[in-house]
Formats: sequence, structure tokens, C-alpha cells
Amino acid sequence: MLYALLALIAGLLFPLAFQPYGFWPLLFLSMALGYFSFLRARSAKRAFLHGWLYGFGMFVFGIAWLHISMSHYGDMALWLSVLFTSLFAALMALYYGLVFALAKRFRLGGLGFAGLWLIADWLRGWLLTGFPWLYGGYALIDTPLRGLAPLAGIWAVTLVALVLSITLVELLRRRERAWKGPLITAIVLVVLALIGGHWHFTRPAGPAQQVALVQGNIPQDLKWLITMRDQTREIYANLTNDLPADTLVVWPESAMIQFYQDIKGFVDGEGEDVAAKGGALITGLPWRDDSHFPPLYHNSIAVVGTAHDDGVYHKQKLVPFGEYVPCQDLLRGLIPFLDLPMSSFTPGKPEQSNLHALGQEIAPFICYEILYPDLVAHRTHNADVLLTVSNDAWFGNSAGPHQHFEMARMRAVETGRWLLRDTNNGITGIIDPQGKVTARLPQFTRQVLIGSYRPIQGATPFMIAGVWPVMLLSLAFVALSRRRRQRRNEIIGL
Repeated sequence: MLYALLALIAGLLFPLAFQPYGFWPLLFLSMALGYFSFLRARSAKRAFLHGWLYGFGMFVFGIAWLHISMSHYGDMALWLSVLFTSLFAALMALYYGLVFALAKRFRLGGLGFAGLWLIADWLRGWLLTGFPWLYGGYALIDTPLRGLAPLAGIWAVTLVALVLSITLVELLRRRERAWKGPLITAIVLVVLALIGGHWHFTRPAGPAQQVALVQGNIPQDLKWLITMRDQTREIYANLTNDLPADTLVVWPESAMIQFYQDIKGFVDGEGEDVAAKGGALITGLPWRDDSHFPPLYHNSIAVVGTAHDDGVYHKQKLVPFGEYVPCQDLLRGLIPFLDLPMSSFTPGKPEQSNLHALGQEIAPFICYEILYPDLVAHRTHNADVLLTVSNDAWFGNSAGPHQHFEMARMRAVETGRWLLRDTNNGITGIIDPQGKVTARLPQFTRQVLIGSYRPIQGATPFMIAGVWPVMLLSLAFVALSRRRRQRRNEIIGL
């Protein structure tokens, strides 16, 4: 039981490496203790327990903020929201239980263990719509190891963290056969990270562009009230009226709470005013497609009010139970949380075009879509800049928005492009191609962030090859680790 408890403690340490805490060295301690608890498990069944406890600790603490949307804004009893959050954490923990169990069952070494971990991370990023949250490498965004991201994405940064942690454990155990492979691999990955951090795969494609990111800061418990419609329009109009000329103006996700088709006059009018000063307006808002019967509803972002610029993008990666309800005929009405405003959206099609404004192509992403590395890389090839809009007000003053912002920054590094992030109540910021924050607004303030970015063209190796090099390397680690163990058993048998 001692090592099972150690696994749980190691998992609880994991989220402390992320913002708002930012103790990134704890990532290595967490992974090292998790690996050590795996080594001490005497059977695959016991290893599964250790892995599950590790994952449960990681998620029950790391995503504890999920309960806020249910209890504060979904009228769910606090005990029930905590229970649902814990059940979700328990489900996500199964990935790590399987990693530990399979590695023990097939007697894999350290590199095989790391390979299985990476494969599990990739699977949970897309299986059953995916939950690509809290990949370990995100905690290293402010370290030189982020240099692996333009080469092979977030998974490569996570891999180097795992291999370094495993190497530390094996060195302390003083087993030469066990630490040689991980140590050599760690050295190679660190060297690649240092090289990747100094290579520039993309290039500026134009002069600096001024941008204004509008943060309306409308409380979530008031936002969707009918009585707030006129006030919401007034807030965004006032924040936009006196902005400088030649500015790209952005309003956040669901800035307007009515369908575009119902307030076309207002938003197009605001867009025309901005365009008259040489700028363009992009806003998040619900969209109704009346060409279908019954109509289709989308969570969208659009360029409005100008004939020279155009584009509307419908969100592809919808949040289960928030933006749509699986098996809604059975579930709707059971609890108030399942009847949240705007919870009947339809996902947009993958082949949608990017937005175009002020002579630039803009790759748009809504809310946690920015956390899907392959999606972002695929849509970015011809884009000059990345844009993500969000509404993190659902999660109050919790760790959730800080984690979201930190993870979004990695997309700028992977694609070698500037990232503009506009939210309802924070965190709104401008991120350069190295993942550094050049400007940001405080949370829970009604302000406009005025800054600038450079249009960028070109492709990073990750944009070209995607996740596959890292996945093939992970599979090779598993296969070679298994084969080495088999050969050792044959020698012993002889």
C-alpha cells in the first residue's frame, strides 16, 4: 500500500507544475515517482492500481475546476458536481492504469514505459471526442525544452520530460543496463530541443499589424439573460468606438448572445464603422443555418460588416454536455445542467475555410479547439496568424483559465506563428512565435488590449509531419524494450 500511496501523491504533484502554480520542476519529480511506483508493483494488476491512482491524483486535482460550471452556473448541487468531476477524473485515470499494467505485463523497460505513456496521451486526445488537457510538456513552455515543439509537437516535449525523469530513477538505482538507453535518448532529445529553439522554420510575411482584443467581462450568471442583450451590445460598442484606425478588432467567443441572423444589423454596423477607419471586426457569436429544417445552430466566429474581408467559421470540437448533449433524447431534463443555454450546437465541417481580414489569412479556433495540435497544424499552413476566442468565465477564479492559456501558447511554438487570444473575462493575450507573452490583460477587467503582431508564412517540421514521427518512435521504444526483455529471458533460460 505504501507504493500505491506514493503513486497517488505523485499524481497530485503533477498539476502543480502548471499555471497558476508554475512549479515546473515538480513535473520531473511527479513522473519520476510515478515510474518508481510502477517499478515497485509486483504484478500487472498491482501496476494497474498504481497507474490508476497516479492518473486519478493528476486529474482530480488538475481539473477540479470543472465542478464550477456545474454547480455555479448549471444549478447542480455541489456534492453532485464534485461527484461528477471525480467520476470524470476516475475515467481519465484509466489511461494511466493501462500504461502501468501493460508495461508490467510485457516487462517493458523505461523507454517502453515512456512510449506507452505517449501513445496513451495521443489516444485520450481524440478517443470519444478527446480530452487533450494537461499533457506534461505544456508545463515546460518557459524552458529551453520547448524547442522540440516546432520539430515534433507537444508530444516530443512530453517525451523528453518522461525520459529525463526515468533516467533519474534508473541512475539512482545504479543499474547500468537500465539507465544507458534512457540517458542516451535524453541527451539526444535535449540537444534537439536546444537546436530547435534556435532554428527559424517560418518567416515574417509583412509589416506589423495593430490588433485590439476586447475583453467585455460580462459575468457568466448574467451573460445569457434576455435582459442583458441591450447592455451587452452597448458594452462592446463603447469599447470599440474609440479604437485607433487600421486595427484588427476582435470580440471573444459568444460576445453576442443572439444569433447573427437576428442581430445582423447591429454587428454589421459595428463592422462597417471599424472598416471605415481601415480596420476589420471579427466576433464570436451563435449562428443559425436556416437552410436546414429544423435549423442547425453553430458556435461561430465571423468577419462582419465589410465587403473586402470575409469568412465565418463554425466550431468543430464541441464540448460534451456543454455545447451538445450526447443521447439528448434520454438525458435532457434529468438535471438542470443538461439544459444550459446554447447546448444544442452542431459541429462545423472540417473542410471550412479560414477567415480573411486586412489582406491576411487568419486561422480561427474557438475555446478548447486550440488544444488539438493536429487540428491547429492542419489549418495553419497558409495562415498568417492564429486566433483563438474563448469564454473561460464558466470556471470562475480557478486554475482552469490559467491552464488553458498556458497550453494555448504551445500552438504558437509548434506553428512558428503569433497567437491572438481573446476571452470574455481573461486571460486575453498576445503570444509570439516562441510562446512568449508580449501583452496580456488582467482577469475580471473590462478593457481592450491593444498590441501588434507580424504576419508569418512557412511551415515547421511538426506542421508537415504531425504526430507520426513521435508515435512511431514511441512504438519503436515499446517494441525494442519488449524484444530486449525477451532476449534476456532466453539467455537466462540457456
